[in-house]
Parts: sequence; C-alpha cells; structure tokens
Amino acid sequence: MAERDPGLQPERTRLAWRRTTLSGTVVAVLAGRAALAGGGSVGGVVACAVCCFGWLGFLMVAHRRIRGLAGGVPG
Repeated sequence: MAERDPGLQPERTRLAWRRTTLSGTVVAVLAGRAALAGGGSVGGVVACAVCCFGWLGFLMVAHRRIRGLAGGVPG
C-alpha cells in the first residue's frame, strides 16, 4: 500500500496554531494591562492571574499539538 502524502496540511496546521498562540498572547497581555490599570485592585489582580494561567495552559496544549505534527503522531 502506498504511503499517504500529507502535502502541506501539517505545515498549514502548524502555522495556524502559531497564529492562534500569538493572538492569545496579545489578548492575555492586553487583558492583564487592563486589569492592572489604575492601581490594580484585588479583583484586577485575580483576573490577571486567571488570564495568565489560562494562557499558560493554552501554550502547553499548542506546544504539544505542534510537536505532534512534527513527529507525525496525532495528538
């Protein structure tokens, strides 16, 4: 049986994950900046912390998916 040629699909998927990661980073930075503007209330600091943890979780998922694409193993 002939081996499947994936073409450019893995590269497009990898680039899409990187674009999504970049936009998530921008959103996290802007949300943190808005939450801490004006002295940084307790609610703002908590919102910033939640946003940062969500961003880190997303980065871990994206990194795993990109690494899976490089290895050829679906993840």
